Amino acid sequence: MNVKPLVHSFEHGGLPSGWELVYAPPAELAEMLASGEIAAAPVSSFATFRNPDLEICPGICIAADGPVQSVLMVSKYALENICTVALDSGSLSGANMLRIILAEAYGMRPSFLPMSPESVSAMLAVCDAALIIGNPAMLCPKDGLVVFDIADEWKKLTGLPAVFAVWAGPEMTPELVGVLHDSRNEGMARLEDIARQECDRLGLPFEVCYAYLSEIMIYDLGEREARGLKMFRDKCVEHGLLHIERRSLGAAR
Repeated sequence: MNVKPLVHSFEHGGLPSGWELVYAPPAELAEMLASGEIAAAPVSSFATFRNPDLEICPGICIAADGPVQSVLMVSKYALENICTVALDSGSLSGANMLRIILAEAYGMRPSFLPMSPESVSAMLAVCDAALIIGNPAMLCPKDGLVVFDIADEWKKLTGLPAVFAVWAGPEMTPELVGVLHDSRNEGMARLEDIARQECDRLGLPFEVCYAYLSEIMIYDLGEREARGLKMFRDKCVEHGLLHIERRSLGAAR
């Protein structure tokens, strides 16, 4: 649901002639970018750190400055008793933020196991906790589970927003940047319509979907979001999650 304001226009006749819109999980989109199958995608921030050949579209992101509700670690046990974590295999940013938060804020380094997010109960049958993202995180029954909100914990640790995704591609031409901004602006003007479509599709209350899109999600890559993005990258390097040379990173490249 959180990507819909960025692509709603494309899905409703706003896609330029000759362009094609494809759908895939974040990790798969990153692979498609790396292989040259697609020109641009809203991909995990971590994917852009790992592939310095990708350019970030200035001014657009998917972020949260506090609890996000859609990037969660859920557990059968109290935090201090977690030894194993199942990771949604489609997650890059959320998974690496979780590693950093657990290590820095709680002194924890559990074992991590990538798994399909199709069944949270199956993930929790194998591991003490599970990282789930997107719609599965919002739809998952949470009764009896300990819930750990990644964006909330990131804000507590750093004081900055958690930037989960950005538009990126091998070459952010002025034409491409303009099209992406126009689509984002059109989507932001139609949040109520998008929320109504999503509540019907997901079976969530309209109020939940609308508040999520209009109050929780951040789609502007501003100064604080750029600082949060840079801090995420720096911490990935510090924690050995990213083995490339340091370089500057800002709201526009």
